[in-house]
Amino acid sequence: MTETRIGTLNFENGFPTEETTRKLFDEMDYQRAVQAFLWGYPAVSFESIRIGSKRDLGADLNDFVIADNYADPKAVWLTANDTTIYSLTNVDLGQSGPLVVEIPPGAIVGILDDFWQRSLTDLGLPGPDGPNGGKFLLLPPGYKDNAPQTGYHVLQGTMNNYNVMIRGIVQKNDKDAAVANVRKVKVYPLSESANPKPNKFFSMSGKASNTLPPKGMEFWERLSAVINNNPVHERDLFFMGMLKPLGIEKGKEFKPDARQRKILEEAAQMGDAMGRVMLFEGPERFHPAAPFPGAQWHWVFMVNPVQQTEAYGQIDERLHYTYGAIYTSPALGVMKAGPGGNYVQAFKDKDGHRFDGGKKYRLRVPANPPAEAFWSLTLYDAETRSMIQNPSNDSARSGLDTLEANADGSIDLYFGPVGSAPAGLEANWIETVPGKGFYPMFRFYSPKAGLFDGTWKLPDVELMK
Repeated sequence: MTETRIGTLNFENGFPTEETTRKLFDEMDYQRAVQAFLWGYPAVSFESIRIGSKRDLGADLNDFVIADNYADPKAVWLTANDTTIYSLTNVDLGQSGPLVVEIPPGAIVGILDDFWQRSLTDLGLPGPDGPNGGKFLLLPPGYKDNAPQTGYHVLQGTMNNYNVMIRGIVQKNDKDAAVANVRKVKVYPLSESANPKPNKFFSMSGKASNTLPPKGMEFWERLSAVINNNPVHERDLFFMGMLKPLGIEKGKEFKPDARQRKILEEAAQMGDAMGRVMLFEGPERFHPAAPFPGAQWHWVFMVNPVQQTEAYGQIDERLHYTYGAIYTSPALGVMKAGPGGNYVQAFKDKDGHRFDGGKKYRLRVPANPPAEAFWSLTLYDAETRSMIQNPSNDSARSGLDTLEANADGSIDLYFGPVGSAPAGLEANWIETVPGKGFYPMFRFYSPKAGLFDGTWKLPDVELMK
């Protein structure tokens, strides 16, 4: 007899009883399902972008979703923001074969990620062509045929499913020029390169859409779909072995029986709770270097673009990031001055308390934030990890806005419920929602050295009495 966290386990002459066998196999499958949920989160997140883009906005494979009038809180997307002209498309190399991604010259920053959210390359300004534009040829996994070796940056794909995301940087307050340039981005099969069909663009601005990973059985249905449409990587073979007794197997339809369904539903609930804890408390688990020692701010990017080090796979760091956000690339989280971006976020105020949408706060942004392009501050709903949905439909402020500055060049930003904006400083205020938790993320586009050398420090958000 053995007493455990799942009750008494009985072994007769060393052999498990029938009841003990059932208990332990159920527990084994439950534990494995929870870990598979955490492992599968980034892939289900990207599959949810593909599904949500088509269901809510009409954009199919090789069609672009575009925030031509910026993103706004009606779009429930993990940590989207309203300061750049987003555009993205989902592609499937299994259907298209070799695929061309054509980037025009100009102020464009792009990302090319597989559905595990691992980056192949940067596009645009931080990419190999800088501001000059360029063509990238994405080959399907295991591709053996001849491919052009000139005129393209040739990339060997790891999966069939990829997501191409472009940000048009607004310059000199000319949003329309940024939109026009983003609309010049092209994605087409290499087989059609002599006369590619124009890509369709579907606006997401001002429209309701939801790309959050689902809960419950729908999570597993989407994970099964990704597995069946893509090669299994060597690093994931053990996870495939864990999923097999739960009805998820490469090349087979997902049809769980009652026992499997019960375990998977419970595991999805537990996995989602663990993901939430990993997002908000992960920095206390990793103990990373702080961007501003002594303050509550943490670096957003604790996972690298390949999600591994020489010693281990970054499963916790990957979950911390992908539960709250989407996309990785070499230029995101860059720890030096130059093209790209780096972000910080805080989950507590100066006094160590969680942010409450019914209270009033102030953040003093010191003069000359170290961002060559611009900076932005966005508030996110703690439940959805998306822009807070407030009556004003506006959750961000940035260096591109016309804000009231202090005599020393610093800028005070205010957060609070309706009616809490200080008189004369309404432009500096973001409306929060009573009864809702939130957290701020501060972005530095093309960061300067001051972000890393200690010469500039972002103080904590303070509760106003």
